[in-house]
This record gives sequence, C-alpha cells and structure tokens, in this order.
Amino acid sequence: MASTTTIRIALAFKDQRSAALPRRQLKYLSNGIGIVLQPVYQSNKIGDTLGIGEDKPPIVKRHCVVYHFQCGLCDTDYVGYTKQHLHQHIEEHRSSTVGKHFKEHNDNSVDFVDCFDILKKCCSKFDCLVYEMLFIRTIKPWLNEQSDSVGAKILV
Repeated sequence: MASTTTIRIALAFKDQRSAALPRRQLKYLSNGIGIVLQPVYQSNKIGDTLGIGEDKPPIVKRHCVVYHFQCGLCDTDYVGYTKQHLHQHIEEHRSSTVGKHFKEHNDNSVDFVDCFDILKKCCSKFDCLVYEMLFIRTIKPWLNEQSDSVGAKILV
C-alpha cells in the first residue's frame, strides 16, 4: 500500500454552502496531481471580527458607587456615596470639608483624585445608602459627621 501525501490548506469558514465549492475543487485537483489536498476551515473569533472593545472606564468615571477618601498626607478619611459619575462628585468635594482638609496641607505632590477609592459598585440608591452606612460603621472615618445615613435619607 503506497503512502499518500496529504496537504492541508487553511481556509476561512463562512458557511456550509460556501465551503462546498473549494472542497470539490480541491478534490478534483487532488485527483489530477496525485496528492491529497484537504481543506481545513477556520472560523474567526468574534473578538477578531469586532476588534478590541473599549476598555473599562477608569475608577473616576464609575457611577453609583460607595467611595473612600483617604488623605495621602495624614490619616484623615471620609466615606460617601454618589449616583453620579465619581469624577463629577470629586470635583464637588473640592469645596466641601474633604477638599478644605486637603487644601490645609498646601502640598501639590499628592493628586486629590488619587485619594479616592471605590469600596462598592451598587445597583441603586438604596444599595448605596446601605453600603455607605456599613462602611462608615466599619471604617469609622474621621471626616464623616453622620453615623447612620439610611434612616435619614430613605424618607427624603
């Protein structure tokens, strides 16, 4: 029994109907040259077709979150929540107690935005309020004045 050489040819797979024609043509060519030509169909990954998607937004572009401010120059901290984008809320904090505390240091080596971390991504305002209260009770941040945000804000 003679050994036959098989050559495999990689082809892009579109659908069954379009794959039939190259298969017949390769079979016809194989008979003419005495070498087995075999199509190997490959499908592209969906990621290759669509390309790389947009990266997740940086931490400051997230919204509906409970966040933690930790002063980079001392141990002062604050826990809060926001439904808006965190970067917008951080800008509002520049004129609040948090921003005033940060300005007291008069040190430009630490970026104000870098002092914020997300503690929890939430689905609703109620979730934000509950998690904010739990984190306040756990962390006991120095700049927070309230100790129970849920009771006061649910009725609003």
